[in-house]
Amino acid sequence: MRGVDPRLRRLRLRLSAIFVLLAALVVVDEIIKEGYAFDPVDLVDPRLTHEKLFVLFLALGLLLGLRSHKRELKSQ
Repeated sequence: MRGVDPRLRRLRLRLSAIFVLLAALVVVDEIIKEGYAFDPVDLVDPRLTHEKLFVLFLALGLLLGLRSHKRELKSQ
């Protein structure tokens, strides 16, 4: 099995870091605008909320980061 292109691996890790940073910024924005960090009730609200953005960005960041890390471990 061929290894993953190092450029693709670096891109995945950078995207992962960007999504995690965006998730952190969403929480900071939520604290500034609403006065609280996370309200799980807002996840079921049909409108787009800070909580939904946080979950989306964090999930994307973790999935990209873990996928890259998992492939790195397999290649060793």
